[in-house]
This record gives sequence, structure tokens and C-alpha cells, in this order.
Amino acid sequence: MILRVPSSIVNFFRELVPSGAKYAPDHVRRALPAIVAGMVLTTSRRRSMTAIGGAVHAARRDKATVSRLLLRRDFRSRDLHWEVLARVFKKLAPTIKRGKRDWLLALDGTATKRGSETNIKGAIQSEEAKTKRKNKKRKVGGPRTRKDGKSKKGRKTKYHTFLLASLTTHTGTRIPLPRHTCDPKDYKRQGGQKSRRDTQLDLAKILIKRVREIKPEGVRLVVVADSYFECAKLYAFAKQNPEDLVLITRTDSDRCFADETTPSKSNGERILDHGLSFDYSGNDFSRLDLRRGSEKTVRYRRYSARKPTSKDRRTYRLRHEARTVAGLGTVGIVYSWKTPVYEPRRNHRGKSFKVLFCSDPTWSAERIVEWYECRWTAIEILIRELKQQLGFADHTGQKLDALERHIDLVLLSFMYLEMERARILEDPGARPAIAAKAAASRTYGMQEVVRQEASRELIETMKESRHSERKKRLLNSFFEHLSGTHDTGWASAYT
Repeated sequence: MILRVPSSIVNFFRELVPSGAKYAPDHVRRALPAIVAGMVLTTSRRRSMTAIGGAVHAARRDKATVSRLLLRRDFRSRDLHWEVLARVFKKLAPTIKRGKRDWLLALDGTATKRGSETNIKGAIQSEEAKTKRKNKKRKVGGPRTRKDGKSKKGRKTKYHTFLLASLTTHTGTRIPLPRHTCDPKDYKRQGGQKSRRDTQLDLAKILIKRVREIKPEGVRLVVVADSYFECAKLYAFAKQNPEDLVLITRTDSDRCFADETTPSKSNGERILDHGLSFDYSGNDFSRLDLRRGSEKTVRYRRYSARKPTSKDRRTYRLRHEARTVAGLGTVGIVYSWKTPVYEPRRNHRGKSFKVLFCSDPTWSAERIVEWYECRWTAIEILIRELKQQLGFADHTGQKLDALERHIDLVLLSFMYLEMERARILEDPGARPAIAAKAAASRTYGMQEVVRQEASRELIETMKESRHSERKKRLLNSFFEHLSGTHDTGWASAYT
């Protein structure tokens, strides 16, 4: 628990979060800084509504109050996120002085798997849980039993799927984009429904299109995604906007070539088999050695302060060609052999094979591979940080709308941490130790920076309480709450 909301969070809301009741009622908007502080500074393993509401002593709220806040229909959290994003873009626009700048946009879907206690409407039963239930029914002799003789219930894990995206600027700032929910087939939202539900690919196109509309001038988006997003819909959209949009994905193993006269019809030749037919150790492939910290895309990677070693080198054998692919048209194709591989430990003797597509056939193989390499840290690690450090999957309510608002606030908390990091790096008066830590910090490191800020402000309040009766009473109640008593004399020791 901390005494008050840190000043950096208050300033973040004053500068970038819109005021007024357009996106949220006044009392909800006033509560948001404390909620974000709870998500950022809570040290408990699970960020429950009780933990979040009780993280700030001066703005404590019980579980029911936080729950009602997330259930309000007039709290338009995703629209609020889009408005904050537009203001962040305006703030970053002056950094694009001349020429074009490349920003990395990484896409991926994630699920919030939860146990059998969930009753959220529209939750999907996981395939693993379905298989366990089927095997349990087929087993002869009735239900499985434990050692104590009681029946063992199979875990009924359910989940919802969300499309997430991260935008990394040329200065290395990570900006989380608003989430999009993949509605289950049996779920109907209030207020009407489209005749056809949007798939993840539809939502990805909607997301990219909207980001293009509000991004600063002179920015080109380099979109990277896994093989799930390798589809005609996204590649056609990228080719319509070649000046400010490039799409790079891994290919589906069943994708085939096509003749130039009939680009939408497969000719039966599998691209994966075609790439494996080449001799990767011969002249058909060029060599690319990447070392930690020396890549051309190093600004988009958040490396720690440690020195690189010989084990940090990655070796690629590459072959590039521009050919017509069924459904995608003419794209750049990269056949890539990589060493080392992770299975799960690093193996420098093994090698792995991948085929990458690029919507711009003029991009070189080295350039495509370097940008696609950034995908792991840009979105996979980001999702892990959201779940482990900010409570992305910790919501315990029973309404999908409340779960969505909880996720929106988690993303807003992540936005605050990244903007605070950028502010510290740009501030010439920042403490050298804090600036050095922020330069290489990801989510956990920035949380430590904010906790240190809260501790410094607590000490300043202690000093000021010598001359302020109001702050003296506040400190006394704070220490009493921490100790669980009502007459401790904590405050008098400091005043």
C-alpha cells in the first residue's frame, strides 16, 4: 500500500487523458488514477479488485465499488484508450523531424483462461478441457477418484480471445493499442449485432486502418505477425497502401504458388517444399550474422544493460525471391535457416527452417528477417508482462463488459509506464541512476521506478507534516492501517 497516487500518474491523466463526461462519468474519471496506481504498484501475486481498490490509502475503495465502476455502461474505456492514443501521437509527432520513420506494429491474439468458477457469458470451453471430459465419460468404472475416495472433478477451463497490438516507435517507446474482442458465436451484445461477426483477421484490418488514420505524418508502419495473420485480406490492404504500410508474416505450411495469369488459383506447388529443396549450405543462400546490440533494428529492441557474449549471436542462411503466391499476389519470399534453436534450451548445433512473406517484394532478405525477429519481444513478451506484472487475466467478475474494461485499464497502465519512461529519458534534470534504470527497463523495472517515487513522496509528506496538522492525521491513519491497530503513535515518531 502507498499513501497517495504518485505525481507522475496524476500528471499523466492531466496531460493525456481527456476530461469531461464523454468517455466516463466524473466520479469514474476521478477514480481512474487510483485504479491505475493499484494495477501498477500492487505487489500481491493476483491483482484482485480488493487489492487494486486498497492499494492507495488516501483513495481506498472496496471490491464492490471497483466492480460497479467496471460494470457502468457509460464508461467507454476503449474509446478513452483511442483518445489517449491520438494525444500520444501528437506528442510524439515533433520527434519525426524529416524524412520517413519506421514504426513497428506487432499483432497477436491472446486468451484469458480461467477455471470453473467463471460464469462469464460467451466463454469458450478449451479443447483440452473438452478432451478430459470426454475421456472421463468413456472410462469404465465411473468417475476418477482420489486417494481419499472422493471423486475428482475435471477442470472446466474457459476463455475469451482478444486481439492485442503493440506499436514501437523509432525511439523505442512501446505503445499498446486498444484491444479488440473476438466475440464467441453464441454471444450477443446489447444494442444490436452485425449480420456477420468479425474474425481476428477482420479486427486486425480495422485496427491497422484506424492507426493509419491517426498516426503522425512521415511514419511508415511495419506490421509483423505470425502465420495466423497470413491472409489475402491483410496483404491486399497492405498493397493498397505501399507508401506507409509493409506487412511481414510467417507463411502457412499449406500455402502454394500460383501462375501470374491466375494469381488467385493455386498451381499445387507447396512453398514450404520448394524452400526445403534448396541446398542451404551452398551458394543458393547468403549468410547473415546478428549480434546482440549491433542490429540495424536495435532501437526497437529493449535490451538489458549486460554486455553481449558469443552466445548472443544468431546465424541465418537466407534466400530471397519475388513470386506469385495463391491468394496473395506477388510478394517477397524469404527462405531462412536459423542457428541456434531453442528446444527448449539453446542448441547451437541445431537449425530451424522458416518461410517469411513480405508485401513489398523490393525488401531484401536481411531486412525482412531483422524486422520479423522483433516480433517476439514486441508482442509475445509484452503479453507475458501484461499477465504477470499488471494482472491482465486476474479479473474475477462474471460479465464480459467488465472484463473488457479491466483489460482496457491494464493497457492504460502499461501506456502510463512507457510514457513515464520516455519522460525520464528526455528530462535533463532526471537523476542519473533513475535515467540509467529506465533506459533498459521493461514493465517490472518501471514499476520499481514508480515505487521509488511513491516512497520519496511519502518521505516528503513526513517532513511537511511537522507544519501541517492535516498531513499529520493522514500519516497517522496510514501507519495505523499498515499495522492493523488504532493507536500506534507511528506519526508522532516522525513529527
